[in-house]
Amino acid sequence: MSYDYNSQDNRFDFPNPYRIENIFYFIAAAILLLGGLSLLLTARSALGQSSHVAWLPLGIGLVMLVHGLKLGAEALSRLRFFFGRGQPQNLSSALTADQIGSPASAEKLKNLLRHNSLEFKEPTGPLNGVLYSALPNLIFAPARIQQMAQRQFQNALIILVTLLSLLVSVLGASAESASWLGLFYFGLTLFILLKPLDAGDKNQIEVGLKGLIILILISVLGPVIVPRLVHGVTPPIWLPGTLQAAVVMIVTEAAILLFFMAVINQTLKTPPQASMAVEQGTLTMNSHPKQIIDELEREMQNQWIASLPNRRYARQIPEVQLNIQSGSFEGELLEETQPVPNGELPNMTLPSCFGEPRYRWLGWLNSYGLVMMGLSVLALIFFAKHFFSQDQGINTIAIPIATLGISLWILGNYCFKAGKVLWGRFDFISRLIWVEMKGNYQSAQMDYGNQFTDRIKTQKQVINIESMTLRVWIAEIETVTFGKDSERFILAMRGLKNEAATLHAHLTNFAQQQSMIVAPTSSVDMHRANALGVMNQLGDKNHEAHQALPGAISQAIQNAAAPAPQAPSAQQPPAQTLDTCPACQPARLMGSKFCPECGSRL
Repeated sequence: MSYDYNSQDNRFDFPNPYRIENIFYFIAAAILLLGGLSLLLTARSALGQSSHVAWLPLGIGLVMLVHGLKLGAEALSRLRFFFGRGQPQNLSSALTADQIGSPASAEKLKNLLRHNSLEFKEPTGPLNGVLYSALPNLIFAPARIQQMAQRQFQNALIILVTLLSLLVSVLGASAESASWLGLFYFGLTLFILLKPLDAGDKNQIEVGLKGLIILILISVLGPVIVPRLVHGVTPPIWLPGTLQAAVVMIVTEAAILLFFMAVINQTLKTPPQASMAVEQGTLTMNSHPKQIIDELEREMQNQWIASLPNRRYARQIPEVQLNIQSGSFEGELLEETQPVPNGELPNMTLPSCFGEPRYRWLGWLNSYGLVMMGLSVLALIFFAKHFFSQDQGINTIAIPIATLGISLWILGNYCFKAGKVLWGRFDFISRLIWVEMKGNYQSAQMDYGNQFTDRIKTQKQVINIESMTLRVWIAEIETVTFGKDSERFILAMRGLKNEAATLHAHLTNFAQQQSMIVAPTSSVDMHRANALGVMNQLGDKNHEAHQALPGAISQAIQNAAAPAPQAPSAQQPPAQTLDTCPACQPARLMGSKFCPECGSRL
């Protein structure tokens, strides 16, 4: 995507929306880089003592170093933000200037205009029933926001039910079975954190009744079944216990709640406006209906925003067959003006970010992620320094701290990945214009001119259209996208009644002004018609046939193009007086030898 610059229009130049998020990324990158270097230094010193125990901190340090460099590179790539004029994405499959058709996605836009309403997918499931009962306005949020809200609500309930299940299961479990149960609950928590990173933001984790029943059965029967399954098998020392699993669940629940609050603050506080303006009327004309489409395209080009072409979603040219006496036709044009930013984005600073309602919880979410990453680095550094010594060997206390540190690291990364979607929100405003025409036509031959007296007559194949239906739909729409290259959603639409009436009146007036008579219009045609008229007068003695059509057309055009008469000057000679021909009695100029009408000698 190339960046286009126009010095006469700066509506696409606005503050960098990733400015505050870049600050969090730079801080997180610094924390991880320092932690990774510390782990590498520890591993280097451990290589002299025991090479086999140095590989673990060395591997963790390399991964941490790479993660820090990746976060820093991502922040550096977003220091400057450019918005191309071909962005955001279209609401439908766009057509080129000469294409004809109406894609299925364009039909959805027509239905929005025709039905005068916005369509929202109905949520299903018992958990969504609870969510939308508590937050009824969530149904009006973009589909992306609803999906994230549903997923985070479900994740929060999963963690809560799992935590309660853990507390119940450890009451009657032995130390051996508690270790294996801790591994199960610990793995389930990490699965919730890693699933959105692997499957994308639209992936949902459904709990449902089956999931709840399974968790209840595990909490009740787990203390009895697990000892039988692992009878005689000693759990490894690196297995996370139930206490560690409970701690990870609690901090994960806090992160999910922060993210859920950030998602909720992206929704509307009141239902959006959904209205439509349509101007409908009948039109009678004697010309090809395609002329209306041509004039409409010219008018649309006159209304381009920032000299940018409209996005064309549907175009149908009315077809008329002249060899058929009568028939029907349809035509339409659906376009969207170039979306422009809806208002000015705030040029935030780090302190002002926590005062903006939309960005406040995002700031807290990223801050929470920074804290988790800092604790993770401290825990892993402690593990690298104390998990092995020449005197005591492997320290069993340091291994659970390492698993806890890795869990907090994953949790911090989860906070950054989750907030990234909401930081890249952009709101736009544009207009949808849809003009459709339907009618019947009759083909006829039209002759103009007197058959016996006129020397020049015209013929034209006429298309007669009676009571054609002409509808004009215009709405101003608000759209939102999460990332300048991602899908765009319609939030609200407002009908523009005055604009629809003005465009309808313009097209109606244009159609009624179309001529059905063929006549010469150029100056060369006028001169030649005058010459033919003089020759006809010299060769015809009948003075009643001298009123030919070319002379009338020439005189009318000359009179229309002639300048306003001026007062005669003092030196201007007086006009000649007129005389009368004794044969035909017409007026003639004084001094003529022959009558210009009948040719009689005077």
